Amino acid sequence: MLHVLGAGSLGLLWAARLAVAGVDVRVILRDAQALQHWQAAGSSVLFEHSGRRCRVPLPAQLPDSQEQPIRALILATKAYSAESALHSVAKRLMPGASVLMLQNGMGSQQAASLAYPHQQVLYASVTDGVWMPAPRHIVWAGQGTTQVGDPDANPCPQWLEQLDREVIDWHWHPQILNTLWQKLAINCAINPYTALHDCCNGEVLERAGKQMAPLIHELHSLLALHIPGYRLTELSERIHQVIEHTANNSSSMRQDVHARRRTEISYITGFTCQAARQSGLETPVLDRLHEALKTHLATLGLPTD
Repeated sequence: MLHVLGAGSLGLLWAARLAVAGVDVRVILRDAQALQHWQAAGSSVLFEHSGRRCRVPLPAQLPDSQEQPIRALILATKAYSAESALHSVAKRLMPGASVLMLQNGMGSQQAASLAYPHQQVLYASVTDGVWMPAPRHIVWAGQGTTQVGDPDANPCPQWLEQLDREVIDWHWHPQILNTLWQKLAINCAINPYTALHDCCNGEVLERAGKQMAPLIHELHSLLALHIPGYRLTELSERIHQVIEHTANNSSSMRQDVHARRRTEISYITGFTCQAARQSGLETPVLDRLHEALKTHLATLGLPTD
């Protein structure tokens, strides 16, 4: 049995895909009220992909449920909620249980590794596009891949090895931190502009204007410290490719702003600015972008952390 903690768009996407494939899965909800609403709505989600819809039954439970201990947990909360979410199920984690972190940005993954040294904390980079037009209605808008790895160089756990790649297109990546650093840089170059200018990814280059080139240089300087031999042209090409291939997509940060939710700014531009300072790098363009984003969020009455 697999447990999915986090009933947002990504968590429900994973749960629905697993359930459709016949995997025994349980969704863990945050409190009794959420569980009551879930059960009153039929304990299911409407799963939409490529114009097709189906109703997928998904049993749910509370964090302190006594039904089963947890051997494999897919943690799909927002980055700022990861710590408290893990704490809520800590007593149910079996010795050596796997925790698969699906969070955006960086920082929450390392915090989990430090807090749970006796668990196998796996880091992941997810490129699927998903959104929720209504509660419990999941639209899988863009089929992507999931790269997974263990930062402590432990082998791939058996439960993941048994997961059919036709269900979840996953790939084991021994150098998962390299992947996360690259994704972080891409997010720093795209997400803030979409939130600041309320635009889709495809408009980022126009909105960023002359800022984009020096921003990429700054991001590359940081990445080169963590990924020896990483080329500036590689990062630039990757950022432009993502913008082009996801032109009609709305970034997670922009979606959060639209929904009046707390964003993951601290785990994207915030983490990157801090990492640059700790490495002795100056990143004036990134710093100004981060401050502009904080000011914009404050103007909207949203948290700035």
